[in-house]
Amino acid sequence: MSLLQRSAIVTAMLAGLTVSSFAQTPATGAPMAAPAAQSAPAPAKKAHGPEAREARMAKRMQALKASLKLNASQEAGWTSYMAAVKPQRPAPGDRPERPDFAKMTTPERIDAMAAMHAKHQAAMDQRNQATKAFYATLTPEQQKTFDVETLKMHERRGHGPDGKGPHGQRHQGPNPKQSVPPIDSK
Repeated sequence: MSLLQRSAIVTAMLAGLTVSSFAQTPATGAPMAAPAAQSAPAPAKKAHGPEAREARMAKRMQALKASLKLNASQEAGWTSYMAAVKPQRPAPGDRPERPDFAKMTTPERIDAMAAMHAKHQAAMDQRNQATKAFYATLTPEQQKTFDVETLKMHERRGHGPDGKGPHGQRHQGPNPKQSVPPIDSK
């Protein structure tokens, strides 16, 4: 960092400190008003964790059900669909703990990850089949609504309609404009 850059930073810091000392103080006889920022309640932060995630999903699914306007004959299909897509929490011991994972050899870790992947794939296949079965019970108008609403749910997870993720990059491979220097083979 050059001397000019350091002196500019120090000057900016000192200017920030001196500006706050010039703030107007209220008159001694006037009552002080509470700042608006302190009187307004803080916005609620989005809760994290499995319970909060399940509550958000239940709320979205209730909105989906209301927008589909299901008839009595479709209720059984909705119930089985909801049971199939309900998030399943991993059972204790389902996933290796970090210390146990660290003790594994590389081939053991690969096998454990492959087994976990196969389990996740089977659960996804079950959800996909349940979705297709429920979708088949819908009328064409309800199918259009289902398509639109579930696409919105997909976009909420950070994938926009243009195929870009939350930071604007495409998730379809490396950026062709970026060049990676070749590895020297000596």
